[in-house]
Amino acid sequence: MKGTRNITLLVIAGLVLILFVWGCNVRNGLASGETDIKGKWGQVQTQYNRKAKLYENVVNTIKGAARNEDTTLIKIVQMRSKIPTITEGSTPQQVAEADRQLNAVGRSALNINIEAYPTLQATGLYRDLQAQIEGTENRVTVALNDWNTAVTNFNQRIVRFPGSMIASMFNYKQKENY
Repeated sequence: MKGTRNITLLVIAGLVLILFVWGCNVRNGLASGETDIKGKWGQVQTQYNRKAKLYENVVNTIKGAARNEDTTLIKIVQMRSKIPTITEGSTPQQVAEADRQLNAVGRSALNINIEAYPTLQATGLYRDLQAQIEGTENRVTVALNDWNTAVTNFNQRIVRFPGSMIASMFNYKQKENY
């Protein structure tokens, strides 16, 4: 009787240990996923800030090329004031709105009577900035895709059984995609 009781206790202790190790593994996976999402979001913010700076450089280049044209300068100053900022606490909705604003500013900046300013077209800096903006748009797209993938993977871990039990015990919530 005593030997059977010891074996039963060992089996129960083994099962408890297996469940504990499994729970720790799931919990660590969720924590890693959340950290990955934060890192990917940092990349998104970095690329948006780069984009905003490039647009500001375009505005400054146009400003320099169109120095004597008052109406153009007024438009440029108005565009510059519309360049949005991305902060550490920006939500996906705020970043999406900032992107829409940046795109509007960029289209305006790139279309301000370029034909009337041949020196602007010939400015190497202006052409370089156009190429950098295109590259930055690609970087933003890649960063957003990486972030969305990380969020999707994390959300799948949270809603799938048995990870959902561990997620609810440690108060992990689904993240919002862009």
